[in-house]
Amino acid sequence: MTIPRVLREKLGDDGVDALLSVFSEISLNTRTDLATKVDIKVVEEEIKRLEEEIKRLELKIESSKIESIKWMLAFWASQIGILIAAMAVMLKLFVK
Repeated sequence: MTIPRVLREKLGDDGVDALLSVFSEISLNTRTDLATKVDIKVVEEEIKRLEEEIKRLELKIESSKIESIKWMLAFWASQIGILIAAMAVMLKLFVK
C-alpha cells in the first residue's frame, strides 16, 4: 500500500509505518471473520439435514393424527353400541 506524499510529510516515517501496521491488522481481522466457500457449504448441508428431519417429523405427526382419529372412531362406535344395548335391556325390562 502506498501512502500519499502529503500524509508522509505530516506523519513522518514512524507515523506512516504505524498507520500501515494498523491497516494490515484491520485487513487480517476482517479476512478471518468472513465465511469461506467451505463454511457456506457446511451450513447448506446442515440446512438440508434439518429440512429432512422436519419432513420426517411432519410425517410422524400426520401418522399419529390418523391413528388418533381411528381410536376415537372406535371409542365412539363402542359407546354407541353400549348405549343401544343398555336401552334395549331397559325396554325389555319395562315393556313386559
